[in-house]
Amino acid sequence: MAVIAAIAAGASQAVKAFQKEKLKIAETKGLREAKDRAMAATTREMAEEERNKEYMHSRALALSAFSGGGVNDPGMVKVLADLSAEGEYRVMSKLWSGQNEAEGIIYRSEVAKREGDAVMEAMPLNVVSSAMSAYSGMGG
Repeated sequence: MAVIAAIAAGASQAVKAFQKEKLKIAETKGLREAKDRAMAATTREMAEEERNKEYMHSRALALSAFSGGGVNDPGMVKVLADLSAEGEYRVMSKLWSGQNEAEGIIYRSEVAKREGDAVMEAMPLNVVSSAMSAYSGMGG
């Protein structure tokens, strides 16, 4: 009877390890897909900021022309340059934010993979120790 208990306890630990590894593999895959979605969203946000930058530049030119001022006026050149710099800053901020988020997701994905690997590395020891505990607990 003690041998059967030992085998059952060891098998239980092995099954548990395989299930946990399977969950960690699924978690890793899900996180990598989340990273791809985050970068796609970042790309859309950057495109929107680029469109806003071009809109502001165009609007400034139109207002300058409507008011009778020239675009060669030093003040207007500075305003256009400032608008362009601000727009580029916003585009690059979106990129940095998205890449930062993606790197965090990749890190979590790598941690989940390492956890799954660690479970499988520890499985033989867990199987043996559970079997021995069950065996000695049953008087073996």
